[in-house]
Amino acid sequence: MPQSLTQIQEQKAEQQLRLSQQQLQVVRLLEMPIAEFEQQVKKEMMDNPALEEGGTDDYDEASSTDSPENEANDTGDDPYGEAEGKELSDLMAYSDDDLPVYVSSANSEERNELPLGDSGSFIDYLQEQAVNYDLTEKEGKVLTYLIGSLDNRGFIDRPIAAITDELAFKEYLDVTEKEVEQVLSILQSFDPAGIGARSMQECLLLQIDRQLNDEEGILSPVKQKVLHLERKIIADYYDLFLNKNKERLKNQLGVSSVQVEALFDEIKKLNVNPGFALSEASSDRVQTQIPDFIVETDLDGHIDMRLNSGEIPRLHVSRDYINQLKTFHAHPSKMTRSEKEGMMYTRQKIDSAQMFIESVKQRRRTLYDTMKAIIDLQRDFILSKDEDDKQRLVLEDVARKSGYDVSTISRVCNSKHALLDGRIYPLSSFFKLTRKNAVGEEVDGRKVREMIQEMVDSEDKMNPYSDDKIVDLMKKRGITLARRTIAKYRKEMGIPSMNNRRG
Repeated sequence: MPQSLTQIQEQKAEQQLRLSQQQLQVVRLLEMPIAEFEQQVKKEMMDNPALEEGGTDDYDEASSTDSPENEANDTGDDPYGEAEGKELSDLMAYSDDDLPVYVSSANSEERNELPLGDSGSFIDYLQEQAVNYDLTEKEGKVLTYLIGSLDNRGFIDRPIAAITDELAFKEYLDVTEKEVEQVLSILQSFDPAGIGARSMQECLLLQIDRQLNDEEGILSPVKQKVLHLERKIIADYYDLFLNKNKERLKNQLGVSSVQVEALFDEIKKLNVNPGFALSEASSDRVQTQIPDFIVETDLDGHIDMRLNSGEIPRLHVSRDYINQLKTFHAHPSKMTRSEKEGMMYTRQKIDSAQMFIESVKQRRRTLYDTMKAIIDLQRDFILSKDEDDKQRLVLEDVARKSGYDVSTISRVCNSKHALLDGRIYPLSSFFKLTRKNAVGEEVDGRKVREMIQEMVDSEDKMNPYSDDKIVDLMKKRGITLARRTIAKYRKEMGIPSMNNRRG
């Protein structure tokens, strides 16, 4: 039976969500860390002559500060007129002062100096400190080799005897183990405290000793006693400390349960990864981490947070372009064709400048609200830096707290960092790291990381473990993970592949 071909015209209604040009711009800016954002601002200023950098003398104070109350007036029905006697420039200015410092205590004061991430490498940072010591040529070479031997945590993970042999065969240096030990003690006096440690125990002892021998500050008798007790715990009862056997520690030290808890809290504040913030990748490629947020705490439990604005200038729409547009509008009927084209060009550049300024404001407001929500939800962890105090937090929790969509929170947390009391943390570290194992069970990522690090530290450096071998070792400990999951953890921790760890 022959088929007949017919055309049918249908009309139906569909709802589609499309982002406006400004929304797309905000999304792109949100995803940028501070260093990339700085470059984008510079590019916009080069591409758009109507977008200018201005100092505080260019406009009055009313136009230099944005607040939630007057932000609603930044755009209006007559954007090129003089509604309510305001200059157009008053509606199109961006200042770095538009957000307050987030303060957990009403008595805390804003500080304007924002530290940036070190643009030099870990090696450069340490070698710069060597100039303070009168080293011989041989000692200088040994120190350089030791610095190059540090792992991502800032530790020396090989025996001194092995380093002595390496110096002989690779650097043609005839040195004794005692000489290497002497140079290592110099390295361990560098900042950050704990650098050059050969174990976690030694790392903690180095930091406690640094506080005890601090010549710049005078320790009170109480503080000295606390530090001596901390040192005794780590030096003499380290196993009890690792196992959190507080009852036995209380009896050994002759202190109360409350005092043991206080000592544990103080020890937890020590940095277990002294080389983390400035560590170099295994490929010797310098990593630069510039924090997007600066978070500081004090002993009274106060937290203050502010955004790192980097080198973002105050932005405004060019006054020359505004005056040009007003001139065009003064005699619209007498404009020639070229003048009309000039007016359209001027208007387009002003629109583009205003949209970018509004996007910058929205970016700052979103970053600020998101980090404030993270601080509120992870207050205990931020104060203690102890993983045990970290709440099981996911993006949805921050979205509910801040009032933004989950996709917005994800963009903020991606590739952003916070400087928390001198140490740089990726924003992702403020979330409880969990993953599903091969049978769908939830696994605590912190414990997995600790186990992987322990395996890598104890492996034979001539025959290191492959990812498949680590998978097998994990299974013996009751944790089933896929090889690609192990590889992902290893890369996140900065641990090189098996071939790059050999030798």
